Amino acid sequence: MPATRRHWPTGSSNRRAGTRLGSLWRPARRRSCCTSSQAPVSACCPEERVVFEDLFDAELAPMVRRMAERTREGETADGPQIRAMVWQALVRLGATRLRLPAASGGRSASQEDLVSAAEELGAALCQGPLLDTLTAVELLLAPGDDRLLDEVCGGAGVALAVRADGAASPSEPGEMVVAEGSGAGEITAERCFVGYASEVDHLVVAGRAAGDTRVALVSRAHPSVTLRRHQELGRGELWRVRCQATPVLAWLGGADEWAGVVAGARRRQAGYLVGLSQSALDLAVAHATRRRQFGQPIGRFQSLAFRLSELVARTDAARLLTRAAAAQADRGEDARLTAAQCLATAADLARVVTAAALQVHGAVGMTDDSDAQLCYCRAVIEALWWGTPTQLRAEAAPLLRAQLSA
Repeated sequence: MPATRRHWPTGSSNRRAGTRLGSLWRPARRRSCCTSSQAPVSACCPEERVVFEDLFDAELAPMVRRMAERTREGETADGPQIRAMVWQALVRLGATRLRLPAASGGRSASQEDLVSAAEELGAALCQGPLLDTLTAVELLLAPGDDRLLDEVCGGAGVALAVRADGAASPSEPGEMVVAEGSGAGEITAERCFVGYASEVDHLVVAGRAAGDTRVALVSRAHPSVTLRRHQELGRGELWRVRCQATPVLAWLGGADEWAGVVAGARRRQAGYLVGLSQSALDLAVAHATRRRQFGQPIGRFQSLAFRLSELVARTDAARLLTRAAAAQADRGEDARLTAAQCLATAADLARVVTAAALQVHGAVGMTDDSDAQLCYCRAVIEALWWGTPTQLRAEAAPLLRAQLSA
């Protein structure tokens, strides 16, 4: 009998989870928050932190995981509405305002806090534009455009459009034509593999113009912006985006700013992959505990137990490396090297752990009804999002040589 696909939840427990998600989405009284700009999220806003974690608890995390799924056969009727509810719940819980100063209604979150938040997203396999939006907020903080910053933090999603082709590294954006005109000018560029472009309000387009790297913010809804969806098997959503003489809303920086943006995005992506790996590992351990053979759980067999123990140690190591990279950035040091190192480590880990989770599950793990195959499909895509491990190591090598020779 073919496995049934789960989309919108059914059953009494799932209905309760849906009700809880709806309660998070509806407006509620604003909680008080301390104004210390030095306190981390967990210390600054403990009540908000609890609610943010509650969105991805043991009951809701599997639900959110399936809510974000894009099917190979096409969009389901309730898919966009479900993902919009998840996005609005995240916005209401302050996820888009993490980097804002407390005086501006934000959380004054550190880089380590952002990595921790990304890890929670990865553990729930929550897909969407939140990580790109957080990157856009960091870019908008520099020029101090309060109108655009308030719009983005208020729920206007942003997607990063960087790659001109699939082989390019995000640290080296493709060519972009800039035409001076009314306002901030216009850009013409084509980018591929842009995540969730159909669900956002703005695009951050990075490119090289006249030998310099420039970063532009444009409206996704402008008639000059066209989208075409890529076909991919990762149960996500990737788009080819073409901007033809598209008006620029704001310029967000140059080469120096982009290098910092790439480093920060890589740290958060590493955190996401660590969370994804932990989720796949938890699924494998749970199955090894339930599945019995020869009168005992298969997790008691030494070959499997040793393999899972090894993956636990590797996951903890990747988590510590990612936190160390974030702490280095919080100290104001050059964190490009550690960002590349932690992402390369987390990317390798995600593919290894999710493949091992499939092996532990056996044939059932490859069915559409199993979350193990969903973790594996997403790991293949997410591991390459900000550069392949080969590209990351190639970029890290000169930085490491410079560090050793200093």
